[in-house]
Amino acid sequence: MHRLIASATLMLVFGCTQDTADNSTLQASCEALVAAEANRSPADVQALSTTAEPAGTVTQVAVAGAQAPWLCRADPSGVVTGVEYSQQG
Repeated sequence: MHRLIASATLMLVFGCTQDTADNSTLQASCEALVAAEANRSPADVQALSTTAEPAGTVTQVAVAGAQAPWLCRADPSGVVTGVEYSQQG
């Protein structure tokens, strides 16, 4: 019985997250696009997290010297649809 519950729990947890390899590829693409948009070296950017949303994913990217993270949006197939700074001004 405990195995069944543990298996069901793992299926729920892993069913809600994207494949790690897919996230790594997406995060690398986001880092490159944010670096270009922010006019920074690739060494100055780092993906912080990727969150699944109904319309795809949002990856938060830290940029050295920025007060807030950049956001990188991708559609459900993993194609990046845009990057933007999360703080106005």
